[in-house]
Amino acid sequence: MGEDTGRDEANNDRPPSLDEFSERLDRMRGTGKVPNANASGPAWGRALRVSSDLLAGLIVGGFLGWGLDYWLGTSPWLLLLGLGLGFAAGLRNMMRTLKEDTEQSSGD
Repeated sequence: MGEDTGRDEANNDRPPSLDEFSERLDRMRGTGKVPNANASGPAWGRALRVSSDLLAGLIVGGFLGWGLDYWLGTSPWLLLLGLGLGFAAGLRNMMRTLKEDTEQSSGD
């Protein structure tokens, strides 16, 4: 019967390569394109960048507040103030990053 086994007639002892198999599978499916499994990569990158903006603000504000509390002996008030200001700065950075991403995606 006229089945396409994917092997060359001269090289029956060698199995077909993965590229050949993929091409045959695409032809059988009727599509020439294989869906990209890494299509969510840019979304993960944006999510990590936005979350690191918030986390960095909290960490820097917390350390500055803790350091000032230690130096001035006003524990825990400047730590709490530093955490609050760090959270606000992190939110501001997050909003700026999201705005830049939105402008870039609408400009493309």
